[in-house]
Amino acid sequence: MSQKFSDGLKITPCKSRSSKSGAVCSFGMSETERDKDEEKYAKHLVQNYTHRNIGELLDFAKPATTAGQKAAELKTDFISDLMERILAGEKLATKRGLDSRLLVQFARKIGKWTKVGSSLKSEKPLYEYFSNFALFVAQCLKSKTASKNSDIARLILPAERTDYKPDDSNDSRRIDVGLAMHGINASVKCVSLNSYADMLCIAEAKKSRALDKDALAQLFLYSVNIYMRQPNRRYVWGLTICADEAYACLMLNDGFFVSPAMRISEPGGRKMLISWLVQWSMCPEDRLGYDPTMCRVPNSDDADVGGSNSDKVDDKRYTIDCYDDKSQETTTYITKRTIMSADDMLGRHTRCFVATRHSGSGTESSANEVVIKDAWSPAKHPPLEDPRDEIKLLRKIHDTFEQDTPDHIYPNMLAGSHVRLDQKDKSAIDTTDAIFNAAGVDRIDPSSDPGTTSAWKHQPLRAHRRIVMSPVGHSIKTVQNEAELIIVLVEAMNCYSSVLSQCGVLHRDISTNNILVVRDGENKIPRGLLIDFDFAVNVDTHERSARPERSGTMPFMSIANILNLDTPRTALDDWESLLYVVCWLATVGITSSHRVPDAELGKKPIKYWRIGSPEEIAEAKRNHMDSARIFQSNIVEKFCAQYKLLPRFAIALHKALFGNSNCPGALLGLKVYGGDSSDDDDDDDSFNGDSGDSGNKPTGGPNDPLVKRNAHVDEILANLEKVLGKFKRKAITVL
Repeated sequence: MSQKFSDGLKITPCKSRSSKSGAVCSFGMSETERDKDEEKYAKHLVQNYTHRNIGELLDFAKPATTAGQKAAELKTDFISDLMERILAGEKLATKRGLDSRLLVQFARKIGKWTKVGSSLKSEKPLYEYFSNFALFVAQCLKSKTASKNSDIARLILPAERTDYKPDDSNDSRRIDVGLAMHGINASVKCVSLNSYADMLCIAEAKKSRALDKDALAQLFLYSVNIYMRQPNRRYVWGLTICADEAYACLMLNDGFFVSPAMRISEPGGRKMLISWLVQWSMCPEDRLGYDPTMCRVPNSDDADVGGSNSDKVDDKRYTIDCYDDKSQETTTYITKRTIMSADDMLGRHTRCFVATRHSGSGTESSANEVVIKDAWSPAKHPPLEDPRDEIKLLRKIHDTFEQDTPDHIYPNMLAGSHVRLDQKDKSAIDTTDAIFNAAGVDRIDPSSDPGTTSAWKHQPLRAHRRIVMSPVGHSIKTVQNEAELIIVLVEAMNCYSSVLSQCGVLHRDISTNNILVVRDGENKIPRGLLIDFDFAVNVDTHERSARPERSGTMPFMSIANILNLDTPRTALDDWESLLYVVCWLATVGITSSHRVPDAELGKKPIKYWRIGSPEEIAEAKRNHMDSARIFQSNIVEKFCAQYKLLPRFAIALHKALFGNSNCPGALLGLKVYGGDSSDDDDDDDSFNGDSGDSGNKPTGGPNDPLVKRNAHVDEILANLEKVLGKFKRKAITVL
């Protein structure tokens, strides 16, 4: 995940975190190295994305109504007063309807917590202290006195296990305390909580106040698993406990907000922690970060999924309400399997599912499967008028191709809209503004002067969008051999070219995650599907270029894109990304049986397309791409040995992109190929000459070949199209 360290760089979050070997985010790393890389990333989040001492943070979890907020205050006062009296040694009157024996038992542990000071020898006692604090609050809320005429929605109960690894964890890390939601009639005790899928939030403990940053870093590391295992989470809460100080933390897409310290040794600090637990027990679920339009199906692991499709069905399934802003109708679907999970604390939190219409009968057919994409995309205000809205772009593609159906497949949008939440008797679009407004806080655009007291409010606007599409595709890793991979890539780029030429839409994010495999039958030749138009833009169909702006997935971004060179982004940037996709897959291995061991991957030069600053990554790519000899020795010769077509395919793409006689190479003032590369009718995919090493540093000026090539886009594109046709024919012959 090193590519994420570059502040301000707009990149697609890595979407393969759950894949250990060969994933973009873990390329060439052992498990220990991956853990260290993730820990470094978590510290980066603490340093660069975390805002401390936010006094208004509690308002984000307040009940929705004025009456509910008043009730929460009264309950907090009641529980705080009761706790202080017990800690002071006062005996409880039985008429209060409270289980005094339990409360006194819980208070003994709380009393020990109040005396630990700024540090203790071990953090382990804190697990029990905090758990008893949570149980005390839950027991009081459950009592008749506190719950009279109340609107308590749930009890917040701690897990019976502490310092443990959840069953659905991807790694060996152990969380300290998990919290779960249970009904108001549940027994007040520590509960069985074995998976991230069932957690409300995590409490991370440290033995010293001075370790508060370490506690936050670990909280971020663990909480990403909640995003991964709970697709209906809009955002996530968490707690850190550092000796006698506790902090609440709200984790959003672009920033993390931390409350003022709650010192448990002081009555005011204890009351504030009580207030958090009370409000979490009373607020609507959307203020806990849940999406009310996506609901987990009870006992979904026992659901009957009809049809002959042998694909594994998720053991936890969800119903999803999908509104279409064109027909103004809502259709409910039920998920069958998850294609993509949110796997980063930052960014779009994109989730994709294969789903069918929800019949309500408990039996779902495999016929008419669709793909549902759910993401928090960057937006402009107002979101409904954002010209870069993926929904608008996909509708444009749908309308164009519905009139003139192409030979290739394309993402056919069946429904699309911004997710809408019911708030105060009206429907509101789910955005960053909606989250802030629910707390009575106004978000400030980051372009404004951040000032000193309200910098935390300067957050980018994101809009929660949901799209229903067909056909259903599978990961590019499901191809069975190199010939299938070439066919899939060629088909996807045919779609790319049609979308650009006929619809005027420039994709700008060609990557391994955005090209899917579609199979119509077991023995049929697969087809390639281009998806994810989140970074796409409308362009003039004649100019076919966009203003300079970074976008994409780091290992596959073009050099000009990474460096944000002051030259228009054209189709050549996306074709360059295709070349990097080919090189990446050919190096890593395109199937599980071809996968290269991590230790070997870490020795290959291509790893530098992922590691380092944007400038360092771009420099590595310039050097690798500039010379025919260097491209062959550093990249092509490192491909998996069993591939015969892919090396020639990569060479031909490289020659077309970087071998044009008018703008050769990737560094300044160099000649890569001996002759004009426009004549590619012959079967010679070998290299023609050598540039040597100039030692020149790229400047992005008028003599930069990456700038000069934009004057020859049509010529280069024509050569690239010829390469695709040629290698598709070869691949079909092999199959």
